[in-house]
Parts: sequence; C-alpha cells; structure tokens
Amino acid sequence: MIKIYQYILLLITIFYSVLSYSFENSKNKSLDSLYIYINKLEDDTIKALKLTDLSHQYLKFQLDTALLLGQRSFELSTELDYEYGIAKSLFQLGLVLRYQGNYDKAIEHSLTSFEIFNRLNKPFEKARVLNSLGNVYKRKGNFDKSLQSFHQGLKIFQELKDSSLISSVINNIAILYFEMSHLDKALEYQFQNLEIKKKLKLDDKIPIVLMNIGNIYKSKKNYELALDYYKEALDLIPMSVNNYDKLLLLHNIGVIYQKKRRYYEADNYYRKALHLEQEIGERSLRIYTLQGIGNVLIETGKFSEGEKYLIESFQLAKEIGDLPKQSNVALNLQKAYERQNHYKQSLKYLKLYNEIQNSIFNEDYIKQVTSLEQKYEAEKREQQIAFLEKEQVIQKLKLSKREIETKQKSFQRNILILVSVLAILLLVYYFNDNKKRKKLNQILIKQNNKITDQRIEIAKQNDELIESNKTKDRLFQIIAHDLRSPLVSMDSIAQLIPYWVEEQDYKSLKKLSKTLELSVNNVLSLIDSLLNWALNQQGKFPYKPENLNLKENILETIEVYRPIAEIKNIDLKFTFSKDAMVFADRNMLFTVMRNLLNNAVKFTPEKGKIIVGIDSNQQFAKVWVKDSGIGIPKEKRKMVFELTNGHGKGTNGETGKGLGLFFCKEFVTMNNGDIFIESAKGEGTTITFTLPLFNMPEN
Repeated sequence: MIKIYQYILLLITIFYSVLSYSFENSKNKSLDSLYIYINKLEDDTIKALKLTDLSHQYLKFQLDTALLLGQRSFELSTELDYEYGIAKSLFQLGLVLRYQGNYDKAIEHSLTSFEIFNRLNKPFEKARVLNSLGNVYKRKGNFDKSLQSFHQGLKIFQELKDSSLISSVINNIAILYFEMSHLDKALEYQFQNLEIKKKLKLDDKIPIVLMNIGNIYKSKKNYELALDYYKEALDLIPMSVNNYDKLLLLHNIGVIYQKKRRYYEADNYYRKALHLEQEIGERSLRIYTLQGIGNVLIETGKFSEGEKYLIESFQLAKEIGDLPKQSNVALNLQKAYERQNHYKQSLKYLKLYNEIQNSIFNEDYIKQVTSLEQKYEAEKREQQIAFLEKEQVIQKLKLSKREIETKQKSFQRNILILVSVLAILLLVYYFNDNKKRKKLNQILIKQNNKITDQRIEIAKQNDELIESNKTKDRLFQIIAHDLRSPLVSMDSIAQLIPYWVEEQDYKSLKKLSKTLELSVNNVLSLIDSLLNWALNQQGKFPYKPENLNLKENILETIEVYRPIAEIKNIDLKFTFSKDAMVFADRNMLFTVMRNLLNNAVKFTPEKGKIIVGIDSNQQFAKVWVKDSGIGIPKEKRKMVFELTNGHGKGTNGETGKGLGLFFCKEFVTMNNGDIFIESAKGEGTTITFTLPLFNMPEN
C-alpha cells in the first residue's frame, strides 16, 4: 500500500513539474511573439508605450531583454519628444536597474521620471515612482530617505483613495521598520495592513500578513504570540495552493518550538515541513529542515538517528554546491560527535569545516586574481590600441604636411612664371600662406604636447603594473617562507598519529590532535592574513552583509579557539548582557573575531584569562576581547591598526606577520562600525569594536 502511495505521489510530482515547465515555456513564447508584433509597428507613441509594458512583462523572466526594451522605448519617446513616454520608460528602467542591483542609476532614472510626472500633473504615476524609490533607498541602506519616499507615496494614494496600493505601501513601511529594528512601529503598520486586507476581502493575501506579524513577535522573542499568528496563517492557507508559504510557516513553527525546548512539537512540525518539501521539490530549505530534525533528536539523546539526518542534510548541501550550508552542518556534526566523546569523528568534521571555510575564501581569491588578470590584459590591449591610434595620427599629420609642402612648391613655380603679371597677388598669397603656417604649427604643437602627455600617462600605467607584479612576487615569497614551518609541524604530527593509534595511547593521541588543531589554525590564520593583504593591495574587499545573530556567531568562533586556549591552560570565558541582531558581513565578522582571539591567546601567558563579551544599545552592538597578556607599550599603541605594524612573537614564541589588527580595523570600518584599544605593558589588552543593529529578513 505504501509503495502504491509513493508511486502515485511520484506521478503527481512529475505531472506538476511538466505542467510548470509547459506554462513557463508557453509564457516565454507568448512574450516573444508579442515582441515580434510590437517591433513591426510604426514608430509612434503607441509603440513607445507598448515597448514599456512589454519590458515590464519581461522583468520576472529576462532582465537583459527588459533593459533593452526599456532603452528602446526611451529612445523612441525622446525622438518623438513624447514626455509621458519618456517618464514611463525611465520609471521602467529604474525598476530593471533595481533588480540588477545598480541602485545609483535606478535612483537617477526614477528622480527624472518623478520630475516629468510632476510637471505633467500625474499623481498616480508620481506615487508609484515614490514607492519604487523607497525600495531602492532601502536596499542601499538609506532608511531615512526610504521612509520619506514611502510616506510621500502613501499620502498621494490616500488622496486618490486607492485601497489596494495603500495596503502595498503600508506593507513596505512595516517591513522597513522591521529592518530598522523598530518592532513596535512595524507591528502598528502590519495591523493596519491586515485591517485593509480584511476590508478588501483579499483572503489569499491575509496569511502573508499574519506570517509577517508572527515574524515580528518572533524577533521580539514573544514566542507564544508568534506561534498564534503562525498557526492562524497556516489554517487560512488552502490545501491546494500557496505550498511554499505553508512550508515556511511549518518550518518557522518548528524553529520556535525548538527555541522553547519543546522538542516533540518541534520534531512534528519539522517533519511536516520535510514531507511538503519532498512534494514540491524544494531542496534549499530542506537542508535547514533536516538539520533542525537532526539537532532536535540529538538534544533528546537520540544521537544515532540525529546523526543520520545531519549527514543527509550535509550531503544535500554538497549536491547543491552550497558551501556556507555545508560549513554550518559540518560544525553541527562536529559538536554532536564531541558531545558523545567520539573525538576521531569530531576531529574529522572540524577538519572538514575548516576545509570548507578555506574553500569559500579560495573561491573569492581566485575570482579576484582572475579579475586582476583580465583587467591587466584589457588595460594592456587598450594601451596598445591607443598607441597605434596616436601613431596613425602622427603619420596622417606628416602626410598632410608633405602634401602642403608639395602644393606650395608647385604654386611657387607657377608664380615664378607669372611673376611679372601677378606680383601683387603673390604678396597677398604669401601673407595668407604665412598665416596658415602659423595655425598649422600651433595645431602640430598642441598635438605633440597631447601625445607627450599620453605617453607619460602610459609610462605611469606601466610603472603601476610593474609595482602590482612586485606585490604578487612579495606575496608568493611570504607564502613560500611562512607556510613551510607549520606545514612541517603538521607533517610530523601526521607521522606520529599511526604510531599512537597502534600503541592505543589515546591520551597522547588526544593531546597530539590539539597540537594538530593549533597548527591548522595557525596556517589558516596566516593564509587569511595573506589573502586579505593581497586584496588590500588591489583595493577590493568582498563585502556581502546579511542579518546575523551576534551571540551565535561569537560563540562559534570561541568554540574554534577553546581547544587552542586549553593547550596554554588559558581560561577563556564568554559573557553578555543582551543578545543582538547585527547587519554585517559574516566572513568579515569571523575574521575579526579570529584575529582578536588569536592575538589574545598568542600574547597571554599560561594560566592567564581571556574574556569575550557583547552588549548593545538602540543603535549599535558592542563586542570586546579582554586578556591578561603582556600588553602593548604606549609608543606602539598608535600603530597597532596600521599595515606597517610588523612582526610580533607570542608568549610561547608564536609568530605573526602583523596584518591581523590592520584588517580588523578595515573590516569593522567597512561594516559601519568602529574599533578601540586599551592596553598597558604588563597589564593586558582590551580591544572593543561596534556593529550597527539592522535586520534584513526575507519575507
């Protein structure tokens, strides 16, 4: 009976996929046919408007085609001097550029469109532009301008009494307040949105609003109310539609029950979500659901069963090729095995976690190197082309000069024959000819000066390229010299492992594994510093901010360094007065914490203390790392965040390149924070940095 049910479910899934593909295919063919039809129309205002409308239809399918159609509409409207068409096409181009992430251009087009609509007295179109501008400013992180644009658009829609668009703008304002961490304001606007949806009887839209309200209560840590709204939304979603929304609700309910340590209910909702994910073929969210089930089972003592779900989650993330998800699950497996005292497996997944983290950094590094090589080749080609063009200009000028001289000689011969008759004309000619010569010489002088300046610029660019190559050479020298020592240490440890395994001396093997972990972390820290140093030489840092739970990420870094601290008998503690959600680049945050902890362990003597703490106010979160180490002399404190800081040795002779604190400063600044240091020689060091409290959930 079960096999028959599974077979029927498989047939339904295949039918749904084929039907979806057929619908998308027919949609694209329909748009392409419309494209051909519009292209054949005469160049008039109707064609300009139809091109804009067609661009809007392509927006969700082919952004490049949508951009091309918007540009054609703008060009045609400009040729026809059709102001309304120009404004509409600019508004559409702003939408396309927003989807492409070109926010500055999107704002420029939208503002021009707004000015034209304002001049034409088109209030409805003005309000739409303001709503779109609010979304662009929000994505740029300019929340004040975003809020101002939304409220201006809302006021116009209220004057027009357009309830549907009023609801849309109110929803945008609520989401913006949520991202600004103004949760009470976000709730106020979401309840207004819910009331409008109910009045308009938009039953299919009400569950989304309820889910958004649940998300806000979840952020306020009012889990009971969050559950109430999630469940109400779940009850209102029809069984036959909105499967993805239903899936999100089931998963969110599971997460809240897990946070409340009600593991039976969490497992139940996670499994419902997993079943629905299998039905609709959703793989990305399924990784999180499998991970949630695995962690719940492990928390309830079912280690073996929980391990299977975590491994399945890891394999799925590996199939998709999602390195961050692989890294997250690998860390869960490492902690699970460590709780069971399976240190061999725990070490395996810790090593795998570090390899994945290294791969993430390597991918970014390869992209940067490839980009640099392409830029170098492009600049080289441009220089060659420019040089050839200048040579052609010089040759043409020389040829022109020879032609002029030839004509002059011929004319002079004719003058000698007619000298008796044309003496006066000859004097006039020489006067004019002299004037022409002066002008030509001035032109030649200007051209020669211009060519000289361009040659100087080419020489300057060549010098910059030579300096860039020297920078690469220095980087490779550092890698060759400083990687050898820790790698030799790791090789020696690897040769000792089989011996201790054969001797069954697990105490020595455990101590050896911690030494190996220390060597690996030293290599990883050195590689990170070298990579960041190389990226700094190029002037490019990969910056991908996201919504982060500060406590979870800090604890993750501390757990990586706890075994290293234990080797030196250092007491590593964590304290916090308030948890916080920050808007920052996760890899940069991890790098900053790793450098600060690495320095603290390095410069703290045995049996010392390290305290990591977090706190927050209404705008910023504060993180500090305090150690009882050797401290920093007053004359060196001003230089600790500079690249010229130089080498340093720890209490056990650990080496460093002096790059870590420089990039801590760079990364904190890039994430809109600040960093400070308090230290005195022999009295320890405290380094504090701040990050902004912004949330960016995907609703």
